[in-house]
Amino acid sequence: MRRLHLLRHAKSDWSDPSLADHDRPLNRRGKRTRKVIAGHVAGWSVDLVLCSTAVRARATAKPVIEALGCVVRYERALYTAGGRELLEVVRALPDDLDTVMLVGHNPALEELTVTLCGSSPRYPAGALATIEFMTDQWANVAPGSGTLTAHVTPAQLKAGR
Repeated sequence: MRRLHLLRHAKSDWSDPSLADHDRPLNRRGKRTRKVIAGHVAGWSVDLVLCSTAVRARATAKPVIEALGCVVRYERALYTAGGRELLEVVRALPDDLDTVMLVGHNPALEELTVTLCGSSPRYPAGALATIEFMTDQWANVAPGSGTLTAHVTPAQLKAGR
């Protein structure tokens, strides 16, 4: 079995219109949310975090990676990728990894979820989903082969405190 966690970056700051989209940081709410997410995933077994190079994605991932204690790889292609491109990234993962977290953007995460599972919940900023595949090889991950086993939003996590 393979497990894929999809994390949309937390709420970003739009206050500086001179910043390129790639360079937008998190706002105050986003900084709080990333800590809640990190607390939620603490103790999970994740082999690798693949993270977009966008500042807001990296900032979201930082405490999550610390909580997971795993390896991270930053990939610029995740910033502009659509759902189909993300599927190819997943299919190219090495088979010695059982569980991977992808930290990225919408609409790509929703598109990937629709491709893998047939439908998708909404991914507001900071949403986290888990998709499982009944295969031992990432290359076998195909449209319709996934099962969405969990989906949580920051509002749900905060309400559960």
